Amino acid sequence: MENDLKNFLKKYHIEYVIAAFISILLIQGSFIFFKGRLIIFLKDYLFWYNLILIFLAFFVFLIAQISYPKIYKFKILLTGYLLIAYYIIFLLITNNMPVNLQVFGMDFNFYQKALEAPGHFALAFLITVFNFNLIFVTYAKPTINYEDGKKYSLFMLIINIIFYLYILFFISGKFIGSKPDIFATKFVFTFNKYYQILNFFILIIAFLLSIYNIEEEHNYGSIIIAISIMCFYCALNADNYWPVKITLPVMAIIIIVGMFAHWLNCLHHKAHYDPLLKIYNRQYMNNIIQGITELRLGKDFSILMCDIDHFKKVNDTYGHEAGDIVLYNVAQTIRNNSLPEGITCRYGGEEIIVFLKNKIDDEAQSHAEKIRKMVKRLKIKARSKTISVTLSIGVAGTEKGITEIAKVIKRADENVYKAKKRGRDRVVCE
Repeated sequence: MENDLKNFLKKYHIEYVIAAFISILLIQGSFIFFKGRLIIFLKDYLFWYNLILIFLAFFVFLIAQISYPKIYKFKILLTGYLLIAYYIIFLLITNNMPVNLQVFGMDFNFYQKALEAPGHFALAFLITVFNFNLIFVTYAKPTINYEDGKKYSLFMLIINIIFYLYILFFISGKFIGSKPDIFATKFVFTFNKYYQILNFFILIIAFLLSIYNIEEEHNYGSIIIAISIMCFYCALNADNYWPVKITLPVMAIIIIVGMFAHWLNCLHHKAHYDPLLKIYNRQYMNNIIQGITELRLGKDFSILMCDIDHFKKVNDTYGHEAGDIVLYNVAQTIRNNSLPEGITCRYGGEEIIVFLKNKIDDEAQSHAEKIRKMVKRLKIKARSKTISVTLSIGVAGTEKGITEIAKVIKRADENVYKAKKRGRDRVVCE
């Protein structure tokens, strides 16, 4: 149970969530002890603050644009566009226009409208809209068509700005007019009453979706949850927007770090993962053998060589597409039942190898039996067919460390053939 939790936290990349909480504690602590000085500082250097925010937004946007054609991660691109929309509107509603700009009779001095609407409605609504968008980012497909990704992201940016301005002018604007609109009045008061609770529920929904949609190469959902947590903190402080001002640059920094990490992990994933089976490939296996990966097998380890029985018959009977589905399901079953001690790689064809740390002899054989039984229970759906397969597993171990690895692999391979000759669907450890 403890190992399962550690494996989940590592896969989820909980460090971004922790970073968000630490950032909030530091920001809140700063305002508790240095509130007056911080506000004076922000007022004195407002121009530079705005410039930094513009630079960070542009930098996030640039990373998203450059990374997308290289790793095709739609979530990164969408985050960049949404952050641009968020920062543009924030700067407009928190800064006085240099001139009193009017278009079609509508006053574009956003700052005055934001102050006149009760409860800092304009800022609270902006935070909520951005936080709500994070649900879409969490739920979105990680990878989509290149041109579609750009169009959808641009569409979301434009829609966000238009929708927000509509609410600001036709709801908030009517509320503060000489003849307040009844619907606008109710909308503003109701929203001001419940927006903090609404942001909390948005955070919970996004968190649940991020757990449901954990990605293999690097979980981008944890980065989004970190931002959603900071949005919730901003919602709690929307009536005093100075903490929000400090939070926004920190939010951008977390996104930048997360994007770079996601980018690097995706490149690593492409280099070392089998695209069909979603496990490590032969190249990564060779790196383990040569000792040039972060993985350290230690002195005591075993190797499990797993071979799907009669796999050619599966391909001949059901077709290669069904064969690929069977391969994927078997590989994932082996991988999931090998973690956290086992590292699963594709050895070649339908053969899968598991490097099992800290388990030899009876422990390794017992682990192999567990994998064999789990694969045998599988009912794999391929089109209208249900396919079942079995595994032959050869097990070999050593207490002499990686210097013996070539001999251990050879013995494990020989034990697979022995399992095949003895009737298949069995584990041999000799």
